Amino acid sequence: MTTTPGTFTRALEALRIDGPKRALAVLTRGLRGVVVSPGAGAVAAGPVPAAKPVVVALPSTSGAPLKISILMPVYNTPADVLEAAIKSVLVQSFGRWELCICDDHSSAKETLRVLEAYRGFDPRIKITRAPANLHIARATNLAAEFATGQFVGFLDHDDELLPHALATMAGAIEAHPDADVVYSDEDKLEENGSLSEPYLKPDWSPEHLTSVAYILHFMLVRKSLFFELGGLRHEFTGAQDYDLSLRATARARRVVHVPKVLYHWRKIAGSAAAVVDAKPQALINAGLAVRDVVCAEDPGAAVSPGLFTGSFRVEWPVDPDRPVTLLMLTDSRSKFVEGRGEILMVKHAIDSILTRSTFKNIRIVVLDNGNMLPDVEEELVSKGVTVKTYSFDPPFNFPRKINAAFDLVETEDVIILNDDIEVISEDWIEALLSHSRRERIGAVGARLLYTNDRIQHAGIVMGVNGPTTHIFHNQPKDDIAYCGYSHLVRNYSAVTGAVLATRMSLVREIGGFNPDLAIDYNDIDFCLRLGELGYRIVYTPFATLYHFEGSSLVRHSVSQPDQSAFLRRWGHLVDADPYYNPNLPRDRTDCAVGAW
Repeated sequence: MTTTPGTFTRALEALRIDGPKRALAVLTRGLRGVVVSPGAGAVAAGPVPAAKPVVVALPSTSGAPLKISILMPVYNTPADVLEAAIKSVLVQSFGRWELCICDDHSSAKETLRVLEAYRGFDPRIKITRAPANLHIARATNLAAEFATGQFVGFLDHDDELLPHALATMAGAIEAHPDADVVYSDEDKLEENGSLSEPYLKPDWSPEHLTSVAYILHFMLVRKSLFFELGGLRHEFTGAQDYDLSLRATARARRVVHVPKVLYHWRKIAGSAAAVVDAKPQALINAGLAVRDVVCAEDPGAAVSPGLFTGSFRVEWPVDPDRPVTLLMLTDSRSKFVEGRGEILMVKHAIDSILTRSTFKNIRIVVLDNGNMLPDVEEELVSKGVTVKTYSFDPPFNFPRKINAAFDLVETEDVIILNDDIEVISEDWIEALLSHSRRERIGAVGARLLYTNDRIQHAGIVMGVNGPTTHIFHNQPKDDIAYCGYSHLVRNYSAVTGAVLATRMSLVREIGGFNPDLAIDYNDIDFCLRLGELGYRIVYTPFATLYHFEGSSLVRHSVSQPDQSAFLRRWGHLVDADPYYNPNLPRDRTDCAVGAW
């Protein structure tokens, strides 16, 4: 007879905390094929709610239909909100659920009265009482010991599920039988009963998750994986769910996002739902959870606070001895720029790079259209810049020029640059290379600002105000935007080619830029082709530069042949950008959601 993974470890933990009786129950339950009772304090009797159940067959070796176990630790919960939480499970349209409640040694009589009232009310409700106050992580793990479903979900004792929540999640599992983690969107439940702050999330975004706890509620984890990971970790109390989402997604075969609000997170004075820094130790533990996961991948990684409370910056190691080529295409034009006067853009850009950048192992290569004056070229060469001339027959084709420029690159790392940029953050090169040198990253883009300190680029999304757009365009740079997206390292389908870091091995793998897109969309197409091969596209606000493009997104009329060619190739993504929730607006760039 075999045991499920981690049985003996859990039995020893149960022996230490609860004594031999609990240890024996855990050990017995771990024997495959043996069914045990819920244990002391759990009752399985009473009527089944009248809601018609939805049964989903789970493709598995056992052939058993899918069952979802909801884990709910309870501690001195106000009676009305606890009852609301329980009722939100009872009314689920999906019938194959069980609610595993662990009373974490509550002393409040109103809490105990509610729990007692639901003993025996429904056979799917299992209630046990901890022998002492274990706190949320250990209490949740204790509740999980009675779970018999293939997936465990997490419901806080003062929150609520929507009636179709489990049915919707079950449908996602049925569509993706290899899913190990499934998560949904959520909103907040105000004290007056109204709903607010819808959190409409992107599909699975690894860099986004190490920047902020975006998965949150509602999350299901395959139970076998939950136990393999050792359940929730007490040392990360306050951020135990974030810690679990980091560890579970790192091990999952597939992570599935359900783009529907299925969970109401109740705002109560002093709760994290109401104020993000209501629990300072939770923020500390969240950072430790991120550090634990990223350092397991690379011990040299560093984690520091992000640009707003509750966010984090992961800095993957950057070898200073490994050079990078800064590849700049120019037509050697001058322009009047507010606060700077008339400038020769290529010279201004290179001067800012050389004087403000902290990463020094750079090779600057400039490809000019033949318009550069001899004295300018001489000055640039004296500063170590390689200047080459590009000859072409009209009409101009940007991909052909950039592909010719790639032939001049002798390093693996390359950062493509417009000539109308100016460095702001001194470690911008390190910020880009920190991600672009990672194996599964295809391209990395920067935060670009106009001279009035409004956002020119913070990532590109599909299907907003046309085929593509710069999200958060023209928003103030200090506005953290919807859910902090503009101030997070996160994933997008594409980033602009004005400042784009990648690797030459990837350029060769996809054949460079596509000459069929002579003027427009070629940088987006470059990113999408990388994404098609499984490489992730990353935006980082920690590489910030000025971009002297005009303050209007439409600097010229879009090339209709280019747009037609782009849509023929990528039209299926215009209404299905995985990093732009389908419930966010399509007619504005600030992600502002109307009345909720």
